[in-house]
Amino acid sequence: MTNATLERIDSLLANLPKLHIWGGVPQVGGLNRQIADRLVGEIASLGTPAIAETGAGATTLLFLCLEPHELISIAPDHALEERVRKEADARGIPIDPLRFHRERSELALPRLADSGQRLDAALIDGNHGWPAVFVDFCYLNLMLREGGVLFVDDVQLHSVAQLFHLLRQQEEFELLGVDSKLATFRKVLDRSFLPDWRAEPFIRMNSLTL
Repeated sequence: MTNATLERIDSLLANLPKLHIWGGVPQVGGLNRQIADRLVGEIASLGTPAIAETGAGATTLLFLCLEPHELISIAPDHALEERVRKEADARGIPIDPLRFHRERSELALPRLADSGQRLDAALIDGNHGWPAVFVDFCYLNLMLREGGVLFVDDVQLHSVAQLFHLLRQQEEFELLGVDSKLATFRKVLDRSFLPDWRAEPFIRMNSLTL
Protein backbone atom coordinates (compact mmCIF):
# COMPACT_ATOMS: atom_id res chain seq x y z
CA MET A 1 0.00 0.00 0.00
CA THR A 2 1.20 3.52 -0.74
CA ASN A 3 1.72 6.16 1.91
CA ALA A 4 -1.25 8.06 0.49
CA THR A 5 -3.46 4.98 0.95
CA LEU A 6 -2.32 4.48 4.53
CA GLU A 7 -2.88 8.15 5.31
CA ARG A 8 -6.44 8.03 3.94
CA ILE A 9 -7.21 4.92 5.98
CA ASP A 10 -5.76 6.38 9.19
CA SER A 11 -7.64 9.63 8.65
CA LEU A 12 -10.90 7.77 8.05
CA LEU A 13 -10.56 5.58 11.14
CA ALA A 14 -9.54 8.50 13.33
CA ASN A 15 -12.72 10.34 12.40
CA LEU A 16 -15.40 7.95 11.22
CA PRO A 17 -18.34 9.72 9.57
CA LYS A 18 -21.91 9.33 10.78
CA LEU A 19 -23.41 8.12 7.51
CA HIS A 20 -26.43 6.27 8.91
CA ILE A 21 -29.63 7.73 10.32
CA TRP A 22 -31.11 5.32 12.86
CA GLY A 23 -33.93 6.42 15.11
CA GLY A 24 -33.59 9.91 13.68
CA VAL A 25 -30.01 10.15 14.99
CA PRO A 26 -26.83 10.14 12.84
CA GLN A 27 -24.76 7.03 13.61
CA VAL A 28 -21.30 5.76 12.63
CA GLY A 29 -22.33 2.13 12.19
CA GLY A 30 -20.38 -0.96 13.17
CA LEU A 31 -16.89 -0.31 11.79
CA ASN A 32 -14.08 -0.18 14.36
CA ARG A 33 -10.28 -0.40 14.27
CA GLN A 34 -10.17 -4.16 14.88
CA ILE A 35 -12.58 -4.91 12.04
CA ALA A 36 -10.88 -2.38 9.78
CA ASP A 37 -7.48 -3.98 10.32
CA ARG A 38 -8.87 -7.35 9.20
CA LEU A 39 -10.64 -5.88 6.16
CA VAL A 40 -7.57 -3.92 5.09
CA GLY A 41 -5.17 -6.82 5.62
CA GLU A 42 -7.22 -9.31 3.62
CA ILE A 43 -8.16 -6.93 0.80
CA ALA A 44 -4.60 -5.66 0.43
CA SER A 45 -3.40 -9.25 -0.12
CA LEU A 46 -5.71 -9.59 -3.14
CA GLY A 47 -4.01 -6.94 -5.27
CA THR A 48 -6.62 -4.90 -7.14
CA PRO A 49 -9.78 -6.86 -6.39
CA ALA A 50 -13.42 -6.79 -7.36
CA ILE A 51 -15.42 -6.38 -4.14
CA ALA A 52 -19.13 -6.51 -3.37
CA GLU A 53 -20.88 -5.55 -0.15
CA THR A 54 -24.47 -5.78 0.94
CA GLY A 55 -25.01 -2.69 3.01
CA ALA A 56 -22.93 0.46 2.73
CA GLY A 57 -21.37 3.15 4.89
CA ALA A 58 -17.93 3.53 6.42
CA THR A 59 -16.86 0.18 4.96
CA THR A 60 -17.60 1.59 1.51
CA LEU A 61 -15.14 4.41 2.14
CA LEU A 62 -12.60 2.00 3.60
CA PHE A 63 -12.78 -0.28 0.56
CA LEU A 64 -12.46 2.74 -1.74
CA CYS A 65 -9.32 3.83 0.12
CA LEU A 66 -7.75 0.55 -1.06
CA GLU A 67 -8.44 1.50 -4.70
CA PRO A 68 -10.08 -1.75 -5.85
CA HIS A 69 -10.71 -2.57 -9.47
CA GLU A 70 -14.43 -2.48 -8.70
CA LEU A 71 -16.63 -1.95 -5.65
CA ILE A 72 -20.28 -2.95 -5.79
CA SER A 73 -22.30 -1.58 -2.87
CA ILE A 74 -25.93 -2.59 -2.48
CA ALA A 75 -28.33 -0.68 -0.23
CA PRO A 76 -31.88 0.58 -0.93
CA ASP A 77 -31.09 4.09 0.29
CA HIS A 78 -30.54 6.97 -2.13
CA ALA A 79 -29.70 9.40 0.68
CA LEU A 80 -27.04 7.04 2.03
CA GLU A 81 -25.39 6.86 -1.37
CA GLU A 82 -25.29 10.64 -1.57
CA ARG A 83 -23.75 10.89 1.90
CA VAL A 84 -21.10 8.30 1.00
CA ARG A 85 -20.20 10.10 -2.23
CA LYS A 86 -20.09 13.48 -0.52
CA GLU A 87 -17.87 12.15 2.26
CA ALA A 88 -15.51 10.47 -0.22
CA ASP A 89 -15.17 13.72 -2.14
CA ALA A 90 -14.50 15.71 1.03
CA ARG A 91 -11.77 13.28 2.11
CA GLY A 92 -10.12 12.95 -1.30
CA ILE A 93 -10.98 9.24 -1.58
CA PRO A 94 -11.11 8.02 -5.22
CA ILE A 95 -14.68 7.05 -6.04
CA ASP A 96 -14.45 5.88 -9.67
CA PRO A 97 -14.55 2.15 -8.77
CA LEU A 98 -17.91 2.49 -6.97
CA ARG A 99 -21.06 0.99 -8.46
CA PHE A 100 -23.93 1.69 -6.06
CA HIS A 101 -27.17 -0.28 -6.43
CA ARG A 102 -30.02 1.50 -4.64
CA GLU A 103 -32.21 -1.55 -4.15
CA ARG A 104 -32.59 -4.63 -2.02
CA SER A 105 -29.80 -7.16 -2.36
CA GLU A 106 -32.34 -9.92 -3.02
CA LEU A 107 -33.10 -8.13 -6.31
CA ALA A 108 -29.65 -6.86 -7.27
CA LEU A 109 -27.54 -9.93 -6.57
CA PRO A 110 -29.36 -12.40 -8.87
CA ARG A 111 -28.92 -10.01 -11.80
CA LEU A 112 -25.23 -9.53 -11.02
CA ALA A 113 -24.70 -13.28 -10.82
CA ASP A 114 -26.61 -13.82 -14.07
CA SER A 115 -24.40 -11.23 -15.78
CA GLY A 116 -21.30 -13.31 -15.05
CA GLN A 117 -19.94 -10.98 -12.39
CA ARG A 118 -16.96 -12.43 -10.51
CA LEU A 119 -15.68 -11.33 -7.12
CA ASP A 120 -12.45 -11.53 -5.16
CA ALA A 121 -14.01 -10.42 -1.88
CA ALA A 122 -17.51 -9.99 -0.47
CA LEU A 123 -19.00 -8.53 2.70
CA ILE A 124 -22.40 -9.60 4.02
CA ASP A 125 -23.62 -6.65 6.09
CA GLY A 126 -27.02 -5.67 4.72
CA ASN A 127 -30.40 -6.95 5.90
CA HIS A 128 -29.59 -9.18 8.88
CA GLY A 129 -32.96 -10.95 8.99
CA TRP A 130 -34.02 -14.29 7.54
CA PRO A 131 -33.92 -15.14 4.69
CA ALA A 132 -31.89 -12.15 3.45
CA VAL A 133 -28.64 -13.25 5.10
CA PHE A 134 -28.76 -16.58 3.29
CA VAL A 135 -29.93 -15.07 0.01
CA ASP A 136 -26.93 -12.73 0.16
CA PHE A 137 -24.61 -15.67 0.84
CA CYS A 138 -26.09 -17.81 -1.94
CA TYR A 139 -25.43 -15.27 -4.69
CA LEU A 140 -22.18 -13.86 -3.32
CA ASN A 141 -20.80 -17.38 -3.04
CA LEU A 142 -21.85 -18.03 -6.64
CA MET A 143 -19.76 -15.04 -7.77
CA LEU A 144 -16.83 -15.49 -5.37
CA ARG A 145 -13.68 -16.97 -6.87
CA GLU A 146 -11.71 -19.81 -5.31
CA GLY A 147 -9.22 -18.13 -2.99
CA GLY A 148 -11.57 -15.21 -2.49
CA VAL A 149 -12.47 -13.82 0.92
CA LEU A 150 -15.93 -13.69 2.49
CA PHE A 151 -16.59 -11.34 5.41
CA VAL A 152 -19.72 -11.94 7.52
CA ASP A 153 -20.54 -9.09 9.88
CA ASP A 154 -22.68 -9.08 13.02
CA VAL A 155 -22.25 -12.73 13.96
CA GLN A 156 -23.72 -11.90 17.38
CA LEU A 157 -27.16 -11.88 15.74
CA HIS A 158 -28.95 -15.24 15.64
CA SER A 159 -29.65 -15.18 11.90
CA VAL A 160 -26.04 -14.35 11.01
CA ALA A 161 -24.71 -16.79 13.61
CA GLN A 162 -26.49 -19.64 11.84
CA LEU A 163 -24.61 -18.83 8.63
CA PHE A 164 -21.35 -18.59 10.60
CA HIS A 165 -21.85 -21.99 12.24
CA LEU A 166 -22.80 -23.54 8.91
CA LEU A 167 -19.76 -22.22 7.04
CA ARG A 168 -17.14 -22.98 9.68
CA GLN A 169 -17.94 -26.68 9.27
CA GLN A 170 -18.01 -26.67 5.47
CA GLU A 171 -14.98 -27.92 3.55
CA GLU A 172 -15.58 -25.23 0.94
CA PHE A 173 -14.56 -22.51 3.40
CA GLU A 174 -11.67 -21.93 5.80
CA LEU A 175 -12.30 -19.77 8.86
CA LEU A 176 -9.52 -17.18 9.04
CA GLY A 177 -10.66 -15.52 12.23
CA VAL A 178 -13.31 -13.66 14.19
CA ASP A 179 -12.59 -10.03 15.01
CA SER A 180 -15.06 -8.28 17.25
CA LYS A 181 -18.31 -9.18 15.45
CA LEU A 182 -16.81 -9.94 12.01
CA ALA A 183 -16.07 -13.48 10.79
CA THR A 184 -13.67 -13.92 7.88
CA PHE A 185 -13.58 -16.97 5.62
CA ARG A 186 -11.49 -17.95 2.62
CA LYS A 187 -13.21 -19.91 -0.17
CA VAL A 188 -10.90 -22.88 -0.68
CA LEU A 189 -12.94 -24.98 -3.13
CA ASP A 190 -14.29 -23.73 -6.45
CA ARG A 191 -17.93 -24.64 -5.89
CA SER A 192 -20.74 -22.31 -6.85
CA PHE A 193 -23.22 -23.82 -4.39
CA LEU A 194 -23.11 -25.63 -1.09
CA PRO A 195 -24.03 -29.34 -1.21
CA ASP A 196 -27.23 -31.05 -0.15
CA TRP A 197 -27.91 -31.12 3.59
CA ARG A 198 -26.35 -34.59 3.87
CA ALA A 199 -22.95 -32.97 3.25
CA GLU A 200 -23.59 -30.07 5.62
CA PRO A 201 -22.38 -31.13 9.10
CA PHE A 202 -24.10 -28.24 10.88
CA ILE A 203 -27.48 -29.23 9.44
CA ARG A 204 -26.98 -32.90 10.18
CA MET A 205 -25.98 -32.36 13.80
CA ASN A 206 -28.92 -30.03 14.44
CA SER A 207 -31.60 -32.08 12.69
CA LEU A 208 -34.18 -34.26 14.41
CA THR A 209 -33.66 -38.00 14.26
CA LEU A 210 -36.82 -39.55 12.84
